[in-house]
Amino acid sequence: MNTMTRPAARVPARLAIAALALGTLGAVGAPATAAQAQAQTQAQAQAQAQARAGAHDMIRYASVKGCLDKEYGNTPCGSWRLSMHSGKVMPLSDALVWPRDAKGKSVTYMAAPIAVSGDGRSVAYFRKSDRRLVVREVGGAVHVMPRIKGLSMVSAGISLSQDGGHLLLDYYDAKDDRQPSRVYDVSDPGQGTALPAAAVNASFSGDGESVLAELGTEDNTTALVAYDSSGTELARIEPPQVVVNNSPRALSSDGRTVAVFAGSSLKLYDMATDQLVRSLRVKLPGKTAPYMVDWTGEHEVTVHIDRGKSMWIGEFDTETGAGKVRDTYSLPKDAYTFAACGG
Repeated sequence: MNTMTRPAARVPARLAIAALALGTLGAVGAPATAAQAQAQTQAQAQAQAQARAGAHDMIRYASVKGCLDKEYGNTPCGSWRLSMHSGKVMPLSDALVWPRDAKGKSVTYMAAPIAVSGDGRSVAYFRKSDRRLVVREVGGAVHVMPRIKGLSMVSAGISLSQDGGHLLLDYYDAKDDRQPSRVYDVSDPGQGTALPAAAVNASFSGDGESVLAELGTEDNTTALVAYDSSGTELARIEPPQVVVNNSPRALSSDGRTVAVFAGSSLKLYDMATDQLVRSLRVKLPGKTAPYMVDWTGEHEVTVHIDRGKSMWIGEFDTETGAGKVRDTYSLPKDAYTFAACGG
């Protein structure tokens, strides 16, 4: 979603087909008249404009309203809603608001898991009709993940990669035992890839092709480990305290460089060499710890700061520390909870 390395627009299929048809007719048919050429140019310009407009209308965050309850106080109610960059608010009526436990019972005092991809083009949630975990592209396809027997949504966690192409699921079974995190290729999920059972607090790299996780050691320390999309271990290291004691952390697309904020410093740590390769002074609003940190370019890290009533998003150059504000927005006053997009 960042302005410096924004992914290419997804052109709707009908527009792409129309543009292709126009191009084909111009190539093999009779020579186009000036009027036909002008019409073709206008049609192509209109298709491109519509594609650009669609590309900018992406999800900023998802939220659900809170209602007073005599027993539990504030509880989620209504439907999930998607707040778009255009200012529109779209209902996500087929998403479960209340999670179901392993026996299928609704838990009405908490909200079901939901996640928005970093580029704002996909949202993951549990579907009302069949309780399946799905990934919905904005204005596009719905990808259905495999059913997991005995899954409890109550303690489940889901996250999407920057481009929405990969999904990470953390969950517990009917006995309330934590199960290995699973990574899915959204377009072809199969049964997914299971990470080692001891790996916790997993998150995607900038390109979504690898995962960063934590492992506890026998010496009661914390190791960081990187896995590729097949679950193969890429690197394992016990990092310095400045990395361990601060979170969230983000793994670069190179599969080895970890970014973490420590106060007003952006630290870059190389897992391959066990070296802090850079410490950059950066300007963040207030003293609030980051809500999210993501690599959004080869030399760019994006950070979300939750300021209670509003969200602040900044982009920082990992070579110089230079930063700029990418976006700010107010959170709805009636929200029980919300899920911001990633980087």
